[in-house]
Amino acid sequence: MKYTFPPRWIWLLVTMTGASCYAPRYVFSPATQNIPLLDHKNDLELSLGDGGSLNMLHARGNSYNGADLQGAWAISNHLAAILATGARWERSRDNDTYYAGDTSRLSYRGFYTEIGIGYYSPVRYNARMKFQGYAGMAFGNWDITDRYTSNGVTVQKYHDSRPTKIFLQPSLTYRLFKNSWVGFSSRLTAAVYRKIRTNYDARELDNYILDSLTVSPVFFWEPAVIYTQGFKKIPVRIRLQGSLAILVNRRFIQHRTGNVALGIVADFPKRRLHIHEKRSR
Repeated sequence: MKYTFPPRWIWLLVTMTGASCYAPRYVFSPATQNIPLLDHKNDLELSLGDGGSLNMLHARGNSYNGADLQGAWAISNHLAAILATGARWERSRDNDTYYAGDTSRLSYRGFYTEIGIGYYSPVRYNARMKFQGYAGMAFGNWDITDRYTSNGVTVQKYHDSRPTKIFLQPSLTYRLFKNSWVGFSSRLTAAVYRKIRTNYDARELDNYILDSLTVSPVFFWEPAVIYTQGFKKIPVRIRLQGSLAILVNRRFIQHRTGNVALGIVADFPKRRLHIHEKRSR
């Protein structure tokens, strides 16, 4: 009896050998993780950064840019809330494959708002180390614009979705020196796709692995490493973060493989605010 592989499995097999025949349509791009440095009740931290996606195959001329605005507030000496908003603008000026016949030029635009609440505390056996864990949700949109040439005519397609992300984010930070910190986060994310609008036909949705987005949540493990450098006489810090997005469920979707972000952090410790209040009196 002759056995025929399903078309999707054929595509996956070809992709893994590095000879895929079209540019993938990415539906997930990891955001910069909000990993604050809080010590006491009413500590407040604000940060502004520039982030960009990573992908295993970079074609020349592609761009992955973004901006992130993050905040964290210590509600008590152990309870804290985090809030973030950001945007991603990505463009494939050249396709992400080795197949020169693919004329697709893809643009991505995404916006998100993220909120979470969690626990933070120094680690008992090491005063330099701090544990914090947050649970939260993120809401936003992810829009794909696809322009390609067919028989000499330029065609434009689109695929817009409204993903909701639920995440758990435990992390450890360690104070290397007086003004230097390093941290590691192990974030678990479940992405749920809804309100999809597209003019791709059924065959294209199947080929691009977009037809089953609403079937069930998609799960990712997002490990991240973060380095923060402060200054003796300047009340701001520089923060560098790198993270990966690793698909952990059996159902495959196209996704960016990681994120790199550089930002400026300003914090407003409770003790500094009290000193300012006393002086103002």
